[in-house]
Amino acid sequence: MSNEKNNLKSLKNNGFLPQKQDNKFSMRTHLVGGYVGANQLRALADAAEKYGAGHVHITSRQGAEIPFVDLDDVANISEEMKYSGLFGGASGQKVRGVVSCQGNTVCNHGLINCPELAARIDEIYFGTYAPKKFKIAITGCPASCMKPQENDFGIMGVVRPEWIENNCVACGICEKVCKAGAITIDNGLLEIDSNSCIFCGECITSCKKDAIWGVEYGFTIFVGGKVGRFPRSCDKLIELTDEQSLFSILEKTLAYYREYGQDGERFGDLLDRRGFAEYRDAVL
Repeated sequence: MSNEKNNLKSLKNNGFLPQKQDNKFSMRTHLVGGYVGANQLRALADAAEKYGAGHVHITSRQGAEIPFVDLDDVANISEEMKYSGLFGGASGQKVRGVVSCQGNTVCNHGLINCPELAARIDEIYFGTYAPKKFKIAITGCPASCMKPQENDFGIMGVVRPEWIENNCVACGICEKVCKAGAITIDNGLLEIDSNSCIFCGECITSCKKDAIWGVEYGFTIFVGGKVGRFPRSCDKLIELTDEQSLFSILEKTLAYYREYGQDGERFGDLLDRRGFAEYRDAVL
């Protein structure tokens, strides 16, 4: 029985998840930020037809799984997928693949280069140990398409706007587009309420006179969020931090989790047990 458990653990570590059917597995592939090359799509299709049931399952975290792979075919499909740069995804007590939107590489609202940041983080941390699964999500702006607030570590691109009075004609467009109601114009004078501003940058892109500039681009970080059977709302750790601080905080966060997290304990549950303030003081 122990050999059987060890074999199953080895399979899961290589991205093969057991199905309800005997000796059938879903091969979870490792994708970063939802990016799939055309050659990889062809390889997925070919493998699904050759080793699976002729279809690919797209997961909720931008992954691609090939279900109904026979146990006897695990080695062969793994070897063939390597030629297109596809490998097994993480499961169990590990840092999972980073999910992200396309950010400013494609989206009109994107404030940061999400794919590049996701690739850098994934290269360092993917598959490394954690007391329980550890999920990272990156979103390009406060529209939060990638739901960073629902992840163990969520990253959001933000920008701080500043009014340039000499360029302003008080047309009022920025006031109308501000979804947070942070902008008011009175007698030709514009005011941005820093307590209400969500740093989305919509006022910057809407201004035709360059009267509002983005003077500071950065990241807002959320921690401890999760869904599942027992959802937990995230804690906002810091707003408008820079890239160097982002990587430092992520490194310290995982170190804190590995030191104090109990076996099988999600990061948010650790924060509830030890207190958010203690963690915040340890990483900031």
